[in-house]
Amino acid sequence: MKQLSKFPSQELLSAKGPFVTIYQSVDPSQLSMDAEQIKFKNLIKKAVEQVDDDKLRHQLESIPNDKQFWAEGHKGVAFFVTPQDVFYYEVSSKLNDFVSVAERPNILPLIEDFQYIENYHLLCLTNRDMKLYAGKLDTIERIALPEDAPTTLTIALGDELTRGKQLNVGGPAGTVHGVNEKSDELDIDQENYFRIVDKYVMEHYSNPDKTPLVLFALTENQAVFRNLSKNTCLRDERIESSPTSLTDNDITKEVSQLINKVLRTRHSEVLSRYEETTPQYKLGDQYQDLATASLEGRIEVLFLEKDSQVTGTIDEDGQLGFEGDENFFNQLALNVTRTNGKVYVLDRAQMPGLKDVAAILRY
Repeated sequence: MKQLSKFPSQELLSAKGPFVTIYQSVDPSQLSMDAEQIKFKNLIKKAVEQVDDDKLRHQLESIPNDKQFWAEGHKGVAFFVTPQDVFYYEVSSKLNDFVSVAERPNILPLIEDFQYIENYHLLCLTNRDMKLYAGKLDTIERIALPEDAPTTLTIALGDELTRGKQLNVGGPAGTVHGVNEKSDELDIDQENYFRIVDKYVMEHYSNPDKTPLVLFALTENQAVFRNLSKNTCLRDERIESSPTSLTDNDITKEVSQLINKVLRTRHSEVLSRYEETTPQYKLGDQYQDLATASLEGRIEVLFLEKDSQVTGTIDEDGQLGFEGDENFFNQLALNVTRTNGKVYVLDRAQMPGLKDVAAILRY
């Protein structure tokens, strides 16, 4: 079983079906995880009853269902099971418990978690120390760094620490002659420390999966760090405040304010773009036109109403048929995602023109 943290994931999109998709909401108020285990067991049983592939049935029956897994603080979990693999995501958006067996994975409930912001790392930085968190929407989790990580100035610089070594001392022991000299040493230590932190975070956390990095630091420290950083994953979004002495709950509140602002801004931007697009490059609920355009890779942005369903499938020629019980909107989303388009799943009141589906076409 492999956990995925990015969407879209080429591993998932390139996997061969049939697929069992299972979404399970998790009640964090449960004092015991017994209820979640029982619920998952029932969802697996429901899936097994619909499966006639022995390999797929074996995969379903081998998924771990222990208390430790359900006690890890999940808000919800999405499982995608094939005869060859089992993938899962932790999901922060509100979920309905759901099971489907089809030739394609059901990705629509998952899209909400990733449509405006990816999973990210949060770097809390001062000129004396640093902390690193894994972030998903407005939820963060402290990363336990190894002992040799540059968590403090002293650990990072060691014998190379200039502060206090080259002071012009005269008179009583420890008397400093020349404020500028001490200030210069502080600046040197800070820049050296920030370079070490930047390199460490980039090599061990940002680069492996190209995970975005958000910086939480004072305005002056933001400027110094950004000026010397070589991390291409460092984002413009930031928290300009001191993280010193803040608890994890305090940091979470700051993060929540930033993420909510980002979500509102990006939602407004994408809707404005739709409104500004000329009519010949927009589609509404013209289902056949949407089916053809999605297969040809001509849809750049797709908007879908949350929980809306139209039964139908798109064949290899781009023709829409209404046999079977698959959700046409899910296949539409898969086609757009596979051709590097962007999909948004929105409440009815947020949808362009209050339609159940809308699209911006590539120029």
